[in-house]
Amino acid sequence: MRYSLVPENPDEKQMVDSSPAIRTLLDPFLPVLQARSLMAAVRLGVFEAIGDKEVTVDELAMTLSLNSETLRLLLKVLICAGYITMSNDKYNLTAVAKSTLLPGSPNRLSAWVKYNYIHWTAIAELENVLRTGRGIDLDRHFKTEDDWIIHQEAMLETARPIAGWVGSQIPVPDKGEKLLDIGGSHGLYGAMICRHNPPLQSEVIDLPQTVKIAGELSRREGIDDVVTHRSGDIRHDEIGRQEYDVVFIGNLVHHFNSDQNLALLHKVHTALRPRGTIAIWDIKYPDSDSHPDLIGDCFGLFFRITSAAQCYAQDEIIDWMKTTGFSDIIVYRAPTSTHSLITGRQI
Repeated sequence: MRYSLVPENPDEKQMVDSSPAIRTLLDPFLPVLQARSLMAAVRLGVFEAIGDKEVTVDELAMTLSLNSETLRLLLKVLICAGYITMSNDKYNLTAVAKSTLLPGSPNRLSAWVKYNYIHWTAIAELENVLRTGRGIDLDRHFKTEDDWIIHQEAMLETARPIAGWVGSQIPVPDKGEKLLDIGGSHGLYGAMICRHNPPLQSEVIDLPQTVKIAGELSRREGIDDVVTHRSGDIRHDEIGRQEYDVVFIGNLVHHFNSDQNLALLHKVHTALRPRGTIAIWDIKYPDSDSHPDLIGDCFGLFFRITSAAQCYAQDEIIDWMKTTGFSDIIVYRAPTSTHSLITGRQI
């Protein structure tokens, strides 16, 4: 996938075709303003204020206590982006905005959009990462409790579309009862594994600053019947011996270096019952010879910036699993280009 300038009339097409400089002029400028307009509209409540109504810019400005002329310019940018429409000087939401940016939206991503304020501060580190090869710890960009809440809510939103598929794929031993979800935050991935494999129950272990928030999210999500939380730091804490039928590690290994991941997998091997399942769901690091793809490669670059360690190729994860005593390793073809799912059995 790629983004590009899309001419809407013959004059614009001629301008794009005849001027090799136009893209270089606009590429570092227009996408940034479009993205920031979307973020500002979510943060300031523009989409919620419009809702299912048709409103004038003056009505909207009065409702939100915003400057009407600046708001008019922002709304026009959002029309170009496909989130707003206008008819007879009245604005309403497009189908994609209604589907993703309202409180009751079936595919809500409002927290994810707000989370990009934190992403921007992290992306500003790109030049340093290019020079040093060392990513940053994204957590240090969380300055307030609200930042942690937005982070947790955003992770839940991005998990919803894919957690059901992940849960349906993972092989669970017959009569499995206990799952450990390491760093699982809201717990949705573990919950979906349990939903597909009753009477399995999931226990999330995560950092103390996340557990209070995550427990509330699991209650709101309606999964607290199969999910419990406990505080802990997997880097230092033991997690048990032959206690669990399944251990799920989601979006975590790219935060650890290779030695830390080997140590983690040794702990998991000890914690699993014989023939128990390990499942690793993480960023799919683009192969060096893969065809360039804006989604996969941008996510790969982003997580290279925001991981204190790095993202890892599938083969490296498989090597860790074999080294720490896992067999029957399976790599699943995920319905997203950003992640991979790998499972194995304890031996």
